[in-house]
This record gives sequence, structure tokens and C-alpha cells, in this order.
Amino acid sequence: PYVDFNVPKYETMIGAINRTPDLAWVVHVGDLKGGGQSCADDELAYRFKLNSLIQLPFILTPGDNDWFDCSRKTAGGFDAMERLTALRRMFFPVAGKTGGVHPFAVTSQAGAFGYPDFVENVYWIRNDVMFATVHIIGVSPGEAGAELHEQVLNAGLAWLDTVFAAAVAMDVKGLFIATQADPYLFSGLRPLIRAACPLCPWVRPGYGKLDEALRLQSKRFARPILFAVGDTHVFRVDKPLYDGDDLVLNFTRVEVFGHPNVHWVRIVVDPASPEVFAIHQELVPENFGVGWQTE
Repeated sequence: PYVDFNVPKYETMIGAINRTPDLAWVVHVGDLKGGGQSCADDELAYRFKLNSLIQLPFILTPGDNDWFDCSRKTAGGFDAMERLTALRRMFFPVAGKTGGVHPFAVTSQAGAFGYPDFVENVYWIRNDVMFATVHIIGVSPGEAGAELHEQVLNAGLAWLDTVFAAAVAMDVKGLFIATQADPYLFSGLRPLIRAACPLCPWVRPGYGKLDEALRLQSKRFARPILFAVGDTHVFRVDKPLYDGDDLVLNFTRVEVFGHPNVHWVRIVVDPASPEVFAIHQELVPENFGVGWQTE
């Protein structure tokens, strides 16, 4: 919730999640708070407490609002890297384990040479399907901290290489990847997009390397991939990845709900089915309508 009046809606959504049978875990794709909201320790602790209401294992892949934007004056003018360290200490206290209720073991990039701090990049396998988080944040061109953003992006790309290599080696049936950043702002039939917006980029500026990695690795893996993002807040399920003029058919994006809409997305995983992943929007009736004050 980016604003205080949506906190009750967020709690209502968590209640709906907790009452849903047969859920295995919850993945949060970043932005625990608004980018202009305080990044002080007490605010981060409040966000941790709020998400601790979820009665399941909890896996977070951080968003820019959670640390990168903390250098903004409205957020407190913090050092972004120091805030990332604080976030890691709170949400990832034990490398190689999830957070939340009934945590389980995961493989963490923190165990890889050269990336001891990246406890948030993890993967795990359940029923011949691999699940992974990759810390890549959504950042617009011109934002401060481009060098730091590139550092995190490069670590994420190295982790993607590890994840895909493990998925191939273990012969998994499908791969779920969660990250915050959405590299594909414009999706649809390309001639129509080009006719409507001649200068619209196929790939968001600054994310060319991510697009290339996803394209090459998806072609090599050649099994269903579900790419979950949350950066631009619009629920959608589509196929935005192209190899030249050819659609990469085994790659599907799901973008979750985000501010000001407070709902969630449920993924059903069946390794015996051709598509492996089935996507369900879970609308919370009590949260319909945005409103600008608590009723």
C-alpha cells in the first residue's frame, strides 16, 4: 500500500490469502511502500510486520521503492546502499531460507563466488518445477544512482545464467521467475504499436541486457517460462518477448496488481500439463473502488 488509506485493504487481501486452501507460499514482487514514503527503520519494520500477517512462507524480491529511491528527500535522504543492507537484514535474516511462517530452504546467490551480499536472489524446486527470484528494479532513465542500478542488474543477470543452467541440468518441466522490473512497457502486435507510436521502444531503456538474456535463455530452455513482474501496476498476461520478428512462445509475462488496486494473483502449477502454469486473478470484492479516504 502506497498510501495509508489502502492499508486496511491490504490487510483484507492478506486475510483472503490466508483463507485460501492449498497455497504453498507467497511471492512479493517488490515495492513494499511508496517511493516517497519514509525509508526509516521504523517504516521498514512496519512493512515487515504488515507482511508477517501472511500465514505462509514469504519470498520478497525487492523493488526500487524499498531501497533505491530512499535517497529522495521525501523518503529521508538516505544512502541507498545502506538502506538495501537494512532491508536485507530484516527480510533475509538467514541466507538460504525463505521468510514468513514455515520457512523452507532455497539456493541463494549469496553462496556464489563474487556475490556474497545477494541473499535475495534465490531458487528452489518443487515437483519438477523451478521457482526463482531475481533482484532487478524498475528505474526510469535519468534517475540518480545509475551505476548502482547497473551493479544490481549485472548481479541479477549472472543469477539468471545460474538459474537457467540449473533448470536445464535438472531437467525441470517449467520455470517461474519473479522480479520487480518490467522491461516491456509496450506489448501487442508490433505493426500496430509502431503505427500508433513510431518512437516507442520495444525494450525499456536500460534493460537491453535483460531482454537479450531472457531471449537467449528462453530459446535454449524451450519449456514454459512464467515471468512475474510488478513494476507498472497493471494486471496483464501476455507474450512480450520477441526474437527479431518471431514471438518467443514459451515465454509468458504475468504482471500483478499494484497501487491503487489491492488484489492478488494465484498461480496453479501442474508439471503434467503442457503449459505448466495457470494464472488466476484473485479480486477482493471488499477492495473494489479506489477512494481517497478511509470509510
